[in-house]
Parts: sequence; C-alpha cells; structure tokens
Amino acid sequence: MTEDELKHRVTVPLSGPPIGEVHLYAPSDWLDILEDPKDEEAAQARFEELARLTFPGHTPDVQQAVAAGVMNTRRIFLADGMLSCGLVALPRTEDGPVLWEICSGVVELGTLEANLDSGTVLARFLGEELTDGDAYIESFPTKLGAGVGLISKPQLFPDGSVALAPASTRTDDDGGAAPVTTLGLAVGLAIPPGGGHSLLVIGQCLDPGQVNELAGIIALIAGNSTIEVYAQQEARINT
Repeated sequence: MTEDELKHRVTVPLSGPPIGEVHLYAPSDWLDILEDPKDEEAAQARFEELARLTFPGHTPDVQQAVAAGVMNTRRIFLADGMLSCGLVALPRTEDGPVLWEICSGVVELGTLEANLDSGTVLARFLGEELTDGDAYIESFPTKLGAGVGLISKPQLFPDGSVALAPASTRTDDDGGAAPVTTLGLAVGLAIPPGGGHSLLVIGQCLDPGQVNELAGIIALIAGNSTIEVYAQQEARINT
C-alpha cells in the first residue's frame, strides 16, 4: 500500500466552520462507517449491501436490523466528533476470526505542563487509575509530538460496568460477579508540544489474544498522522 493510499485529509470539525484538518495515516481500503459524513443515503445503501453479504442466510428483516444498527452507530459517532471508524473483519486466519474496530478523533487536552508524563496525561483523559490493573503503557514518538500507548483487556460485567484495566488474576474468593466477556483494547494518543488539539486512536478486538497485533496498527496511525490548526497556519504566514 502506497503512502498516498494511507493518508486521508479530514477537515475538523465535520460540521460548522472548520478550525483545521487532520492528515490521517490509515488504510483507505477498509470499511470506514464514517465515510461521506454528509451523505446518509450512500451510507445506508453501503450498510444494507454489507449486511446482505455478511449475513446471506438471514432474513431481510434481520439484514435491515443490522444495517440500521450500524447506521445508528455512525450517527452517534459523528455527533461525538469522531473522524474515522474503520472495521477489519476476516472470517478465517491462522489465529482464528478477526474482528477489529479502529476509531480516530481529535481531542482537546488544554495546556499541559512541560514536565508532565504522557502516561499521566492518558490516565487523566481516560479518567481511570491504570497502575493497579493489568495494563501496559508505553511512550513513543509521533509526528505530532509526544505519544503514549495503552494495551489492556477490559472486562464487561452483567450490570453494564466495565473494568478498563482489570487485575491479571482473579480467584473465587474475590467476590463479585464474573465478567460477561473480555475484549482487547489498544489506545494511542499523539500530543503536540504544550498540549492542545491531540489525536486519539482507539482500537477494540473481540479476541483479546489479538490485542498486541491491533496495538501495532494503532501505534502506526497515531505515530504518522498530523493535525494542522488553521489559526496556527495563518500565524506562520503572517510572521
């Protein structure tokens, strides 16, 4: 895949006066459910075709319900300001079926202290205490500035709660409900010097055993994407 095929120019925000653009380093041949954000008719037709191809043995009512569910997710993500949400689905691989979701968006971190650890920035943003759980955090350089990545295996519980970084071991004596399922989660945050508009990339996989491979893709996207704020561009031109 060429460099041009991996880069997407996305203006932000998607509605209202633009304040900048993101040069997103991501595949162009995957299914991005946020593609053509202003063309709902084209998206609906695309999702209906996807449902027919993915679930050929199901009734049209079921296929329509699947398409409607994806369409509703698209509307929610666009309303939240998300820029991209790519799906990777491979029914057969050496490691079993692959189903990954990789979403990207711009977040405002505000002004950050120069000596603030990037891992602390990520924990603050997620609103979680990550040190007591089974989560791997690593800093890495990005084209935007500092970068930090997170790998964990979140657990979902019957009451709807989520443990983002659960303990690695659990015994029957620990009490509490057993998790309904365990997922793989990989997060990449690219931060410009001093903070401000940063790029957040989040990936989830149904098989937690695939999370390390997923994290490699997350780091690639976060590490090579850039954000250009128009006000900063004008300031450079005028000086």
